[in-house]
Amino acid sequence: MKPSSQTTAYVVVIGEKPLAVATDLSVAQAAALTRQTDWAGADQWEYRWDEYLPGKVWRLMQRRKGEAGKGRRFSWTTYSVHTANFLAGGDES
Repeated sequence: MKPSSQTTAYVVVIGEKPLAVATDLSVAQAAALTRQTDWAGADQWEYRWDEYLPGKVWRLMQRRKGEAGKGRRFSWTTYSVHTANFLAGGDES
């Protein structure tokens, strides 16, 4: 087998269920944020990414905007992005 030229994939996860894979971290994070805001909306919440395990796991966090969120901590959503290594595969020639 030839080795893969791409070594890392970014997996969008909800809970423990993988949903999508990207070759770029920002694309994976954007996909997770879009899914979250489609469900919860963006007008009442502010979001940020927490690098939970440096270089391996990022957790999407949220808190209410405005007075409702003032002085409150961010809490984790169910979305995260995890790194995964590509396995070599394809043509054996």
